[in-house]
Amino acid sequence: MLVESHTVEELRRATEDFNPSNQIEGAVYHGRLSGKNLAIKRTQPEIIAKVEMQFFQNATYHHPNIIRLLGTCLTDGPHSFLVFEYAKNGSLKDWLHGGLAMKNQFIASCYCFLTWSQRLRICLDVAMALQYMHQIMNPSYVHRNIKSRNIFLDEEFNAKLGNFGMAKCVEDDTESPQFYSTNPATWSLGYLAPEYIHERVISPSVDIFAYGVVLLEILSGQTPINRPKKKDEGSVWLSEKIKFILQSDNADELRDWMDSALGENYSFDAAVTVANIARACVEEDPEMRPSAGEIVEKLSRLVEESPEGEHFSICESSSKPLVKAGAMK
Repeated sequence: MLVESHTVEELRRATEDFNPSNQIEGAVYHGRLSGKNLAIKRTQPEIIAKVEMQFFQNATYHHPNIIRLLGTCLTDGPHSFLVFEYAKNGSLKDWLHGGLAMKNQFIASCYCFLTWSQRLRICLDVAMALQYMHQIMNPSYVHRNIKSRNIFLDEEFNAKLGNFGMAKCVEDDTESPQFYSTNPATWSLGYLAPEYIHERVISPSVDIFAYGVVLLEILSGQTPINRPKKKDEGSVWLSEKIKFILQSDNADELRDWMDSALGENYSFDAAVTVANIARACVEEDPEMRPSAGEIVEKLSRLVEESPEGEHFSICESSSKPLVKAGAMK
């Protein structure tokens, strides 16, 4: 389906004149047009000019784990609009870190945490979107903005990567001084690969690094950069923390770090595997990071071994070492 052009009047009707009750988050609104649910994002005309529309005009670029851009609305005023496929269950960030959407009608489910099998499936869905962008699209495509806020969950909790085709819009973001603010609440920095921070190198490995950080968020329920508990301590980066945890021979280190919302309803061995995948993704050296295809292969096996709805209990002592030698080889 080609990207459609909409009028402002159509989008006003769809959103009840951008009624606050239809606001999903920030400048994004829920709307209904021709009986379809949509996410309508208000933005500047110059942003729309940077969107790589060719990816959406061609059916070969459609992937079930990538949010589709369905329409645009260009105006003479300060605001233009992008119309996206709607994800009923909000963003992964909302579920892991309790964002705005947790408090409004957009979250369909009444329990507000993700089960272990849902988390594994989300990890795999995002890896499949990356495999498609990096290894199937020709030339390969680097997203540059992989983060929990850009991963959306539909009615069935299938994960879909958002802001695809908008890599050129990210450049301005990362140039702005507040992006590099030392404020620990500036999470975005926590997703950036060292080679991008220091040398502005852009390659699929940059996405893999950020994806590794998302895996760590999913495992721990923590933000990419945590505020220090004590005033004299520095901020804790998830990409560094996992290295210490996996170097330890003490399985309790990993257990204590896991998201407490899971309780004991997860497979510890599977958690160790995902932690090792994440650890490989956040290697300093981009050459050492796995490809998306290798990640898909490993996670597919885990998802197959994890029956839906099964409750796991953690065995008291895991005799397996936490760090698997050559975990991603």
